[in-house]
Amino acid sequence: MNILILGNCTEDFYNYLKTSKLFDKMFLAGNSAESNIPNIDFEDEKELTNKIKALQIDVVLVTDKTFIKNGYVDFLKSHYINVISPNKKWFNLEFSQAVSKKLLEYYSINTPKIILAPKEFPLVIRTNSSNKRKIAKNMDELIDLMKNLSSEQYFLEEYLDGNCQSLLSLWDGESLYHFDSEINLTEVQKDRLDLLKTKFNFMFGDEKPNFIGFFSSELIWAKNDWHVISFEMGLNENLIIKNIKKDFLYILNSAIYQKLNELK
Repeated sequence: MNILILGNCTEDFYNYLKTSKLFDKMFLAGNSAESNIPNIDFEDEKELTNKIKALQIDVVLVTDKTFIKNGYVDFLKSHYINVISPNKKWFNLEFSQAVSKKLLEYYSINTPKIILAPKEFPLVIRTNSSNKRKIAKNMDELIDLMKNLSSEQYFLEEYLDGNCQSLLSLWDGESLYHFDSEINLTEVQKDRLDLLKTKFNFMFGDEKPNFIGFFSSELIWAKNDWHVISFEMGLNENLIIKNIKKDFLYILNSAIYQKLNELK
C-alpha cells in the first residue's frame, strides 16, 4: 500500500507502519519537520487531491487535526480518496464537551456528573472546547481557576478517583472495532467494559457517522463502573503502537472495505 501522512509523523510511527506486510511507499504532506520521507507540496485541497491520485496513494492517514477542521478530510472523501479520519462534524464534538456529554448520556454511557453549585471538594473544572481537566481541591483554587478561564465557557464536574485506562476504537462506516489494552482487569471490570463497548457499538450504529477513523476514550473505574472522562476523535499514534499488535495496514484495509466485523 502507498500511504500518505497528512501532517507530521514520528519516527516510531513510521517504523511501526513499515512492519506491515502491505507497506510499499510512504509520503508526507503538510509536514513542517525535516524528514527523509518524500514530502508533497500543495496550495489547497484540489491540488492535494490531484497529487494523491497521480501518486496512486491507497490511503491517507491524518495526523494534523487542522486539516480536519479546515475541511480537507471531507473534500478528499468526496473525491473518492480513502481517508482514515473523522469528518468535520464528528471532529467538532471534541471541542464541544457539553454536546458530547449529552450524546454519551443519551446512549446510557457513564460520564462524570455536572455540578451546578460547588459544595464538596475536590471537583473538576473543564472548558467546553477542550478535553483538559483541572482539579480544584478547595474554593480558593476553584476561584483562581475560574478567573484564568474567564474568557472561555466552562463547567464543573464531580471528581472521580480510580484506575484509568484508554479504549481505542475504529469505525469503518458500518462496524465499530475495539482494541483491548494490556492492563489487567478484574472479571467485573471486564464485564462492564464489554457492556461499554456494546453501548458504543449501538451509538455508532444508530448515528451512522459518514467516515472511517479512530477515536479514543479515556476511562476511569469509579462507583463500580467505567466512566468516560474524555474522548479524542482522530489518530492517536501512541495508543495505536501500544494497543494494535496485528498488521496495522491489514486492519486499515479491512476498514476501507467495511470488513472490520470479520476481524477476530
